[in-house]
Amino acid sequence: MSSAREQVLARIRAALGRGELDPARTTELRDRIAMHRRHIEPAFDETPRQRFRQKLEAAEASFVELDTLDAVAAEIERYLEAHGAEKRIATSGDELLHAIDWPASIDAQPWVAGSDHRVSVTAAYCGIAETGSLLLVSGEKNPTRLNFLPDYHIVVIEAKQLVLRMEDAWDSLRASTKQMPRSVNFISGPSKTADVEQTVEYGAHGPRCLHVILVG
Repeated sequence: MSSAREQVLARIRAALGRGELDPARTTELRDRIAMHRRHIEPAFDETPRQRFRQKLEAAEASFVELDTLDAVAAEIERYLEAHGAEKRIATSGDELLHAIDWPASIDAQPWVAGSDHRVSVTAAYCGIAETGSLLLVSGEKNPTRLNFLPDYHIVVIEAKQLVLRMEDAWDSLRASTKQMPRSVNFISGPSKTADVEQTVEYGAHGPRCLHVILVG
């Protein structure tokens, strides 16, 4: 624990008039967090795949379904050509993307510090059907800046990674890692704002375009 954080926690304890918790109480609280109760879960009639697509498209993201990973590179090239975007892309280091056979017409390079790519291709930890959200986690192979700095963000996700609800996503993340990632982001569409005269502008705080490719 950093000294600054310990100082802040020490001041909070002093304000509460107590010291550090004993091990038994610490274990009790951690168990309580792990056994969190579910809230009311709204029902929906669509299949998870249909719901995921509808919610994404309602948020102005584009979406396509492919049968196999072999078709991903061609779909990305089609998308870039349709938007007049350059075919020079930065990719995250996710294993799913390593399996893509990039054609010579696409300059796909792993992201490195200082690069200025306008197009990024990343994988998602999971997709949430209820809200049409992508859960993206940071890590050595998944720099968070790829989700927010480029103008075009393309996300590849397998159908088996779809979960029904936000609670399912958190449960999966807790079960799959011993320590939470440094950052966890939920993305449901391209960056947009209507702060100025209620006129929607895209790319205000992140990518102007979000394209989701569901495989399988």
